[in-house]
Amino acid sequence: MKPVVENLYVHVPFCTHLCPYCDFPKERLAGNRMRDFLAGLRAEWSAACEEFDLQPRHVFFGGGTPTALSPALMEQLLAVAPWGEAEEWSVEANPDGFSENKARQLAEAGVTRLSLGAQAFRPQDLAWLGRKHDRADIRQAVQSARIAGIRSLNLDLIYGLPDQGPSEWQETMAEACALQPDSISAYAITPEEGTELAQRIARGEWSPDEDREAVLFLLTCRFLEARDYASYEVSNFSRPGHECRHHQSVWAGEDYLGLGPGAVSTVAGRRWRNLRDTGSYAQSWLLGSGPRRQEEEEREPSQIRTERILLGLRTRAGLAEQGLPDREEWLETLVRKGWARRENGRFHLTARGRLRADEVAAILT
Repeated sequence: MKPVVENLYVHVPFCTHLCPYCDFPKERLAGNRMRDFLAGLRAEWSAACEEFDLQPRHVFFGGGTPTALSPALMEQLLAVAPWGEAEEWSVEANPDGFSENKARQLAEAGVTRLSLGAQAFRPQDLAWLGRKHDRADIRQAVQSARIAGIRSLNLDLIYGLPDQGPSEWQETMAEACALQPDSISAYAITPEEGTELAQRIARGEWSPDEDREAVLFLLTCRFLEARDYASYEVSNFSRPGHECRHHQSVWAGEDYLGLGPGAVSTVAGRRWRNLRDTGSYAQSWLLGSGPRRQEEEEREPSQIRTERILLGLRTRAGLAEQGLPDREEWLETLVRKGWARRENGRFHLTARGRLRADEVAAILT
C-alpha cells in the first residue's frame, strides 16, 4: 500500500535578488533555468503520484520567491498539479513586483493564503537586509492581495537588527499591525553558515546580541497578543482561524513531501533532500541520469520522539504529558521556574520558557 501524503511543500528557487541572510536553495531569475525547473517539477510530480497516495490537503509554495516568475511561467507552475483542491494553499511573495494582476492570478488558481516577506519597514533596516522594496511597496502588495480576494494574509518580520532597540521594533510591529494582516511571523535574525551575513560577522562588521534578542522576543509576545494575535508557535502569531495549517501539520509530526530543488521530505519513517542545483534536479527527474535524492535516511523511533518534543515545545499545543512518563520531577521544576505551565494533561512553555526551548528539550528527551 502506498503511503498517504496530505502535506506538500514546493520549493521555487528563483529570486530577483539574493538577500545576504538567506541560506535556502536559490538563484537569480533566468529563463532557461526556470523552464528546466518547471519540466523537472512536472516529472517529479508524476513520479510522486506513482510512489505515494497524494491527497493534497495543505500546500505551501516557498523559495526563493514563487511570485518572481513571469505571469506565463506562473500559470505553468500553478497548473503542474491540482494544488487548488487543497483546504489551504499558501504562497510566499515579496512586496516588490507583487502586482494586483499577480494577486488575481493566485486567487483565481485557488490560493487561500499569502505570506508576504515584508521583513522590515524602516529604510535602514531594509537596506541592511538587502531588500529592494520600501514601505509603500508593502502597503501596495497588501492592498493587491485584499482586492484579489486572497482569504488570509501573513506578514514576515525580522528583529535583532543593528540599531534596533525595543522602541524601533515596537514601531515596526505597529506599522505591520496597522495593515491588518491575519497573521504575523516574527523571526530573530539568524546567521547561517555560508551566507554573506555570516561573512560579515567573521570580518567583525557586526555580531548578534542574544540578550537584546531575548528582550525583543518578550516584547513581541506582549505587543502582538495585546492586539489579538495569539502565539501558536515561537515565531508565529495569528488571529483565530488564520494559523498556517501546513506548518501546524509539520510541527505535529505529520508526513510531508517536498518537491523542487533542495526540498526536504519526511514520509513513512524516511527523510531525504532533493538535489539543490536546479539543472541537476531537473535532469535527474527527466532522464533518471543520477541520484534524485540526497541525505536519505531511515528515522529511528528515538529520533522521531526527540523531534516531536523539540517541535511540540515550540507550539501552543505543547506536549501530551502521557508521552513524558519519566519526567514528572522535571515538569514540576520547570513550572516552578516560571518556564512552563500544565493544563488538561498537556505541558506548555511560557514566553520565558520559549526563550529556553532548546534547553528544555534537552532535559525532556
